[in-house]
Amino acid sequence: MSLNKKYRTDETLEKEGVVVEFTENGEVFAWIKCRRPGGRNSLFHRVRAQKERENRQALAADEDGTLEHRLLVETYAEAVIVDWGGNIEGPNGEIPAACTKENIVWLFTEDAFDAFRELQARLISRTNWQAKEEEAKNSDAVSATKSSGGSRRKS
Repeated sequence: MSLNKKYRTDETLEKEGVVVEFTENGEVFAWIKCRRPGGRNSLFHRVRAQKERENRQALAADEDGTLEHRLLVETYAEAVIVDWGGNIEGPNGEIPAACTKENIVWLFTEDAFDAFRELQARLISRTNWQAKEEEAKNSDAVSATKSSGGSRRKS
């Protein structure tokens, strides 16, 4: 195992996204497909920087963090959230709500503030962005190394 392999992420997963499921009693009631907020998602970095530049003065005066939160949600709406489904209500009570920028911003700023914090927390994990077969290979290599008493080198 090298440091690189341990922390390497899958570019395809970062750009195409992963599905975050919201469950209750073991059943999925909603899901959100997201690109990585950061990492190789250059759109996320560009949108976030642009919003910070455009709102620099207002952000300096944003004592309660309301504007900062809204701008981050807008950034997610433009550069992170790809799609959603399940029981997600729209501003007019429609289920399922269309996955639009307006609905995303409304949901996470007006109606389900804590759901956004949970989504962020779940997307932070590096393991979301690592190829699953790569993890299996790495764990097999670690097991082989331990059982052989030495290190193995791939050729």
